[in-house]
Amino acid sequence: MLLRSGGLDIFYIDESHDNTAYVVTAITIPFLRHEGINWNIVWPDYLDAAKQWRRNIKKNLYIPATKELHGIKLASGRGRYRLGKWQFDKARASSVYRQILRSINFFPDASIISVAVHRGAKNLYGRSRLEAALYALLQRMRTQCNSRQTNAIVFFDEGHPEYRKLYRQAQVYLPTGSRLGNWAGGLFSKNMPLDMFTKDGNDKPSRHCYFTQIADLVAYAAFLKIKSERNALTSWQAKYKLDSLYDEVPIRMRNVAAQSKAPRDAIVRLK
Repeated sequence: MLLRSGGLDIFYIDESHDNTAYVVTAITIPFLRHEGINWNIVWPDYLDAAKQWRRNIKKNLYIPATKELHGIKLASGRGRYRLGKWQFDKARASSVYRQILRSINFFPDASIISVAVHRGAKNLYGRSRLEAALYALLQRMRTQCNSRQTNAIVFFDEGHPEYRKLYRQAQVYLPTGSRLGNWAGGLFSKNMPLDMFTKDGNDKPSRHCYFTQIADLVAYAAFLKIKSERNALTSWQAKYKLDSLYDEVPIRMRNVAAQSKAPRDAIVRLK
């Protein structure tokens, strides 16, 4: 496999779901870039930015950098985030979550893609629910790599062995539909595998990875937005307008090109 001209990216993937809605989010971090006559490993620059991001959260919001960020805990006022000892009440928790999402602004443009599917959605090439969301996400990750001429590596949050199985299959066989309805010859799908991805899927404990924690925060915010669109928020989630959390993610960070239809918010909704 030849290294593509755009370099190498790393995708960090996490999910949020319940029995009715499923959201999977990928964060793209550049790893290798061609600058002048040299190839430079740029990933440490983004890690340094993430470390500074966490220092700012500690300074301004009083959440220790050692506390793992979970969207579901933060939004509900659980997790003992305040100084690592006390809970935020729900009003304060909502405000803190919004400030954290707004501060995710140190990635390159169009670094975030999410895919959402509800329980009643039709199967996607034999996949349903969370697997269908991941399947569609892999398709869009492939499209992004092609448009940027990059190779890629994937890190999943640990605890989902089915992800690795599906990822391995997608490196060989990933049927993809056409936005125009069908491919040449009238075929409704075409095998477009992840042949630019350079190795097996990797598990990454989120407690040790700021980038995976960011994917979790975005995924849960997107999940709440999808739940709101189906009028399925709980009363307290609606009270604190948690459906609008996702809108705090800076628009330039979202890969709106992943969608062909409105709303262009970088959440692909499977029907």
